[in-house]
Amino acid sequence: MAEALMNLIAPDEHDFDNIKKVADDLEANFGEKRYLLVDEANRIKIELPHSLFRVLVDVANQLAKGNSVAILHYEEELTTQQAADLLRVSRPYLVKLLENGQIRYHKVGSHRRIRMRDLLEYKNSRDSLRKANLNEMVRASEALGLYESED
Repeated sequence: MAEALMNLIAPDEHDFDNIKKVADDLEANFGEKRYLLVDEANRIKIELPHSLFRVLVDVANQLAKGNSVAILHYEEELTTQQAADLLRVSRPYLVKLLENGQIRYHKVGSHRRIRMRDLLEYKNSRDSLRKANLNEMVRASEALGLYESED
């Protein structure tokens, strides 16, 4: 991940309009049967697989929003600090999650390593639980008349 973060792609503010146009054009063409890259003279044509085109669409959309982008390999192993940064929690809190068995890890010498897929599995589960809890809080507030709708 350190390598990926060093290869972080940040949008150039001077290119925002062009990035937005590219993102819109890519999104508009998503779903086509074939995706071709062609040079200005219409000479060089490269057919892109659907999966690669989807990556280009996602990256362009994120850059158009002003977000930086890094591509991480799903099997990559992370340090505890890198994993904590991705979850936006402290490293000591992450270590507690590891020790409580909430996130799988293994040791390399005395160092804990977390596979990206295991971290993402935990994150997706955590995010789903948060969303369900928030929805339940809204339902309970509505039932008690504490939540006003914008009618």
